[in-house]
Amino acid sequence: MEAICIETENTNPERLRRCLLKQVESWQSSGLLQEFSETCKGTVTIWDCKVVNDGQANNLRLLAAQVLAEYIISEIEPGLLDKLAALHHPHLGEREREQIASNVRQRLLREEMLTGESRRRIILRNLEDFLQGQDQINIEGFIRFRLQDYQRELLNLINQSADDLMIEKEYQDFINLLKYFVEIQQPRFPEMHLMCLEEGLVLCDNRFKVLHREKEQDIEGADAIVSTLVTAAPSFVTIHVTNFAGDNELMSTIQHIFDSRVKLCFGCEHCRREK
Repeated sequence: MEAICIETENTNPERLRRCLLKQVESWQSSGLLQEFSETCKGTVTIWDCKVVNDGQANNLRLLAAQVLAEYIISEIEPGLLDKLAALHHPHLGEREREQIASNVRQRLLREEMLTGESRRRIILRNLEDFLQGQDQINIEGFIRFRLQDYQRELLNLINQSADDLMIEKEYQDFINLLKYFVEIQQPRFPEMHLMCLEEGLVLCDNRFKVLHREKEQDIEGADAIVSTLVTAAPSFVTIHVTNFAGDNELMSTIQHIFDSRVKLCFGCEHCRREK
């Protein structure tokens, strides 16, 4: 009588045990599974799944593959991401490593929800292919040797997340430096106004006299606007929101630097007037 033998070297096999037990009752009630037993050999826990008849062995393998794929994704993957983050980015603090691993988990979840394609399917196909020719599977060995592409992809995502974190940290350090520079300066203007008109970005003083123009709203133009504002260090900056994009990086940067000094105008005669 054919059987599928599932092994784990995990010192805490309870998680895999729970995943299997959730399905055992269903397999038995459907007449597929005749016997389910657990034994331990040293640090290895073994579950034997024996079918009612040999003709149903393939069905059991396919069902077992689904259970194991879910187990790898839900139970093994979080720890694997943490391990990869710690191994390849030891220069980061514990909280930073936890953050990059968490960001990868969220990204994988979003991609799965948006596309329907996921590493879950890749893992499932690998499990199905493996169990077609084998009656025994060691979970840790399978992950180590049969899911190397999957592990490489996780590492790539961890590295990307770490790069993003460092870029964000450098950006925040830069913003904090500019913020400090603004705070220690004596304001040169009581108020300055930023508008986005057809001809580009315009900075005005409190009397709406044009102080600075940028014909193109590009990265360099945005940098020039920020530099002018930081140098002037006005008591208040009014951003006339009309014609700004909904997710405008320049507006967000100014708000981070000037904080409570920023006021938003959603429509007035000045911001609608052509300069």
